[in-house]
Formats: sequence, C-alpha cells, structure tokens
Amino acid sequence: GHCIPTNNLWLGNIIFSLENGDIDFVYGRQEGHVNSKFSECRHFNKYFPKTDKIPQQGFFCNNANSAVAKHIWEGYKFNEDLTGLEDMEFSKRLVLSGKTIGYSAAASVYHIHHESWATIKRRYEREAIALQHIMPEVQVSFIDFLKFFFTAIFYDIRHAIKQKLFIKNFFEIIAYRFMQFWGTYRGNHEHRKLSKKMKVKYFYPN
Repeated sequence: GHCIPTNNLWLGNIIFSLENGDIDFVYGRQEGHVNSKFSECRHFNKYFPKTDKIPQQGFFCNNANSAVAKHIWEGYKFNEDLTGLEDMEFSKRLVLSGKTIGYSAAASVYHIHHESWATIKRRYEREAIALQHIMPEVQVSFIDFLKFFFTAIFYDIRHAIKQKLFIKNFFEIIAYRFMQFWGTYRGNHEHRKLSKKMKVKYFYPN
C-alpha cells in the first residue's frame, strides 16, 4: 500500500512471528517520508511506536504493511462492502475468534501519501463511515471535532517550533488537521447506506 521498506531486512522481520507460530496476523511500523506532511508524520509516530507488541492487546492494525498466515486469510478475508478500515474489521473478527495479532517495530516502511486536501478529507470520511460498522459505540460530536482539531494543532505547532519547522509547516498543519477531523466528523454522521454509485466515489476518488 504505497509503502517502501526502510531496510533490506523488512521481509524477514514482518514474517518472523508468523513463522514461529506466535501470532496469526502481524503489522509493521510506518514512518513518514521526507515528502510526508508534518502532521501525518506525527500520526505515524503515535500509532506505530519503536517497540514490539507480540502479541498485542486489542485489534488496532494497519494492512499497508502487514502479513497474515495463509490458513487465516483463507478462513476470514476482508469485508469488501466496507468503505475503509477493512483491516481493523478483519482483525476484530480474528480477536473475537481467539486469534492473536502482533506489531513488529523492526518491520518498518515509509508510508507515502500524495494526496490533495480533498482526498485527505475523503479518506478520513470513508474510514469514519466504516468505523460505524466496526465500533458503533464510537460517536464524534461537533464539540469533539473542535476539541480534537485545536488540540492536534496545538501539539503539532509546539513540536514544529521545537524542530524549527514552524514557518514551513504552519499552513499545512492547520489544513491537514482540519481535513482529518472534519472528514471524521462528517463520516461519523453519515447514516445512510452507500449506493453502488457512492461506493465508486469513495473508493475511486478520481
């Protein structure tokens, strides 16, 4: 998924735990590229730490950099009706079935997005729509949108200042975080079923 391994040991690292039989599904670390947006790099640092979790608690994962045992894949596979987050829905079913998931920090990749602002918003919107199916208890209010938006900007700007990257990234930080959380808010409040036409719109934004 538009990823480049950060070193030539990636393949061995990503399948190591599967070969040992420790887990059934593994995902690896993701890092920002030199061309990645500042806020997205911060996002990667938060959700993909430098320490392994084998096995991990919960069903968070990301299949942009992952591996799964063949017999597990044949028995479960992805739900292709979702507009996004098919990996988390997949891993939730695994966990509920007593299977194990792991995170390998050593299996790291550069995750590269070349997206317009509208595409970023649409990505978070369709993921929020899918999250309603996976975790219907998660609700995002307009107050939540404001809180998440301004809090993220505050911490991003603080880190940008520390790294002497504030001027270069100021507009980008605001634009990225707005598209992220506005898209999430909009998607969370999208209750109608998607028609085939709408699915095409979300899956193929061009």
